[in-house]
Amino acid sequence: MKHSKPIDVVTLFTQKLGDTVDNFKLPPPIFEIMQCEIIDYDEAEKSLTIKLPVLEQWQNPFGTMQGGMIDAAIDNAVGPLSLLVAPTNVTRTINTKILKPITMELGYIYVKAKLVEQKKRRLTFEASVEDSEGVVYATSTLVNFIL
Repeated sequence: MKHSKPIDVVTLFTQKLGDTVDNFKLPPPIFEIMQCEIIDYDEAEKSLTIKLPVLEQWQNPFGTMQGGMIDAAIDNAVGPLSLLVAPTNVTRTINTKILKPITMELGYIYVKAKLVEQKKRRLTFEASVEDSEGVVYATSTLVNFIL
């Protein structure tokens, strides 16, 4: 995984959304709470990658990252991407498969999200949660609806 300099969220959205950027709370509070950074955005590929730390407060009783926090990390990648590639939309479903436990030793995880299909008001995204070496820990399919 290449390590890129973080992309400023407000600048990215201002470039894409212009004056309508004021209609959104950017960056979203949860994005900041989880210490997310956008490290790659590819407009042509309709993909976005974020980096975030694996924090102790996200642990389940087994000492691994709690599943709901994994979904929150995924939503923190798909959410910004969805606003960059389509009109205002909301997440309707998240279907995540956890393949390996995410431990504190990883330090950081990377969530890669991509728009794979748009049919009328329905957007389908795929995401993967990886470590710095590209090992996949979880995959997810998300369906959003344009408002």
